[in-house]
Amino acid sequence: MKKICPIGSIFVKGHHKTIDNREHYWKAHCRKVKIRKDILNSDEIQEIYRVNKEQKLTLPKAYSFGAKNGLKYDSLISFWVEYWNRVFNVKTNITVGLVKTLMMSESTFGKKATAKTHNRPGSAIGLLQITDYTLKLIQLNSKELTNHRFKITRDDLFNPTVNVAVAIRWLYRKRQIAKYYLKKEPSALQLAEEYKGIRNDKSLKANKQRTSFKKLWKEYKNAK
Repeated sequence: MKKICPIGSIFVKGHHKTIDNREHYWKAHCRKVKIRKDILNSDEIQEIYRVNKEQKLTLPKAYSFGAKNGLKYDSLISFWVEYWNRVFNVKTNITVGLVKTLMMSESTFGKKATAKTHNRPGSAIGLLQITDYTLKLIQLNSKELTNHRFKITRDDLFNPTVNVAVAIRWLYRKRQIAKYYLKKEPSALQLAEEYKGIRNDKSLKANKQRTSFKKLWKEYKNAK
């Protein structure tokens, strides 16, 4: 379960190109970039999953929350939780159960879901409702992430594989922030609050989000 390309390069999938009226085919390859960081683009994210998805991993509980697609993304969740757990190699409360519950609370498992953000311009996108603002922070040239950055577009976030991979990476960053302010490892609820941007928000809307997540988290934990 490794990246396709080494540090300082980015994945380019195989493609056809016409030169002098003749069609040429370039095999998938890694192209060097100026920044010496681990960088993932949409194509590499999908390739990593395609190559490694048959591995046996711990799945979330087979519980759908009563939602139409409540079991559809269990394998994706399992894969990317394991991927980022291996990358960062630290013990956290970022589990398959937490991510699945977050997904239910954010989009009800809707891969095309969008919603306006209440505290910044723009929208939240896809299964785990990654915001336009977050999209700027995770990019190749941003300094928000010290490593393991992305080169993706807004439209890429409607792809479930990309959305889940990016969201869990971002959840690790939010864990860092929460841990700094709390001076301890954040609980599942505290991680959810940080991810949703409501850690210190006591507004009615934030309290509704908090209450909804707690209810769903309890529901998931009690599920057989």
